[in-house]
Amino acid sequence: MTIQDYLDSNALDELMEKWAKATNMIAVALDDEGNFISNKLGFSRNNIEAFSEDIEVDDVIVASVVGGPLDENADEDTVMAAGEYLALSIQHLLESSYRKKMYDELQSSFSSAVEESADLIKELTSKSQGLKKIENKQNILALNASIEAARAGEAGRGFTVVAHEFGKMAHESGMINDSIQKTLRQLDSSMQEIANM
Repeated sequence: MTIQDYLDSNALDELMEKWAKATNMIAVALDDEGNFISNKLGFSRNNIEAFSEDIEVDDVIVASVVGGPLDENADEDTVMAAGEYLALSIQHLLESSYRKKMYDELQSSFSSAVEESADLIKELTSKSQGLKKIENKQNILALNASIEAARAGEAGRGFTVVAHEFGKMAHESGMINDSIQKTLRQLDSSMQEIANM
């Protein structure tokens, strides 16, 4: 990410104009490659460069500010203090812009993740409803198998055991599916709360 990705040029120019009026000095902000990122306001590298201050964001030098007084008789300590103050002000401006940009990107990423999760929950809920239909068919098949085993009498006794086990499996898979549906409802509710934050 470069400084231009998050720099609020209007706010920077306004800050520098107010500083120039208050101090009777001129300055310019440069990116880390020496390109102007603020209005020049009559600044020329050839005529004024009494101070130069680096500006860091997250411990990385991203810009600098250079400038000096319009009055040749200006006190050097005052000039240096004004330059430091301007650099600190620009640093705060850039840091807040950088944090906002990072927050916006994080929020966008978070929103996308919430939407994807909600879509997955819907998909799982749909598949879980398909399992409920299969459970119902298994119960019907188990019941029909029990009826046919009873009609067959002694010869269908083995088939009765199979029908009983089939019914038991249908019941157990139904209980698991109910638990999955309950968990999905809770997860969906949690995702709704997160999305509404």
